[in-house]
Amino acid sequence: MKRISTSTFAFSIIFCILVFFIIKYPGEAFTASLDGLMLWFNVVCPALLPFFICVEILIGLGIVSLFGSVFRPLMSPVFNVPGEGSFNFFMSISSGYPVGAKIAAELRNKNLCSLAEGQRLLSFCSTSGPLFIIGAVATGIMNNPALGFFLALAHYLSAITAGLFMRFYGKEKTLVKRKYKSDPIAEMMEFRIKDGRTFGVLMKDAVKNGIDLILTIGGFIIFFSVITGMLKISGFLPWFSTCVSGIIPNEAITPDMISSVLTGFLEVTNGAKACASLHIPLIYKTVIISFMIGFGGLSVNAQVMSIISETDLKFGIYFIVKLLQGFAAAFYSYILITCCSNLQVFNLSTSADTIMQNAFIDYSFLRVFTSSSVNMAIILLFMSAVTIMKNKKHILHI
Repeated sequence: MKRISTSTFAFSIIFCILVFFIIKYPGEAFTASLDGLMLWFNVVCPALLPFFICVEILIGLGIVSLFGSVFRPLMSPVFNVPGEGSFNFFMSISSGYPVGAKIAAELRNKNLCSLAEGQRLLSFCSTSGPLFIIGAVATGIMNNPALGFFLALAHYLSAITAGLFMRFYGKEKTLVKRKYKSDPIAEMMEFRIKDGRTFGVLMKDAVKNGIDLILTIGGFIIFFSVITGMLKISGFLPWFSTCVSGIIPNEAITPDMISSVLTGFLEVTNGAKACASLHIPLIYKTVIISFMIGFGGLSVNAQVMSIISETDLKFGIYFIVKLLQGFAAAFYSYILITCCSNLQVFNLSTSADTIMQNAFIDYSFLRVFTSSSVNMAIILLFMSAVTIMKNKKHILHI
């Protein structure tokens, strides 16, 4: 009881201070809110809404069970999760935050995985998408498209590392004794019969749930944009950065560097922009930004917390693993760049002015919507091809 009262009192003070600064700086608060709204409308909404709707439909149709049967021999021994986790992982790396968390929550709610398995899936199937890493960060912010490959590789390696680490989490038994069935279509039909909804009802529920989730995400993005703006305009962020840099004995750690890391800890995009403008070697920028993308920022973590709030999945465990994934991504980035330092991509001398001129990503709603839809089609075609090959092999065997 005392612990709850203390947290309530602390949050009350924090949000009272936030409201005070919003009232004191209404213009800056409006600008920050508008920036978050435009980011959501031009990038996040068209990129993720098709995925959310299609994921809901695919789960209802039983596609998850189908691919679970196909990839069970891989996912179970490697990551200690059911084969359905393969669908979660593929959709996460193709679409980005927070699609993986949404699917993990759906699998848990439908009892397709146990609590321990759901926690493992949530830990390594919550990743950023290639559209954001390569398009927004590497090309738009860092003005170095070739760097996107190294950022993406480090990020997905860190996710796999998190999955291998979490495979030892929990000792509870699975809800159902799993067998390596050889008929994915039968499993799909069995799930479809249990679901029982007509396709019309399924589409209505998918659109409704997708819109509800994308609006929730938009609210978080706008809210954290305002928080970041208020921390800057109030002078707290510069002051805190100066204090931290003064404590650290290394003179190479400047207040601007600390400020960019703290900004990225709150929200990835703004943190990447701040880091890209620093006058430091490219390898340090890449390592810092890799940590930001791997961790996801408090904004993404808050979105995940809201998504899993209706399940028994534990956010605290997820948060710790995301911190570890951030450090793993930074480590992999350092190793990759050190091993490939002779490549031309790491010898570019890009001025801060040039970077900031490219820091605004010219995304139109239609362009991002089309790109995300194409990504969705590609991943589904890949999964379908694997399934067809699996079925042909089974038929030939018979």
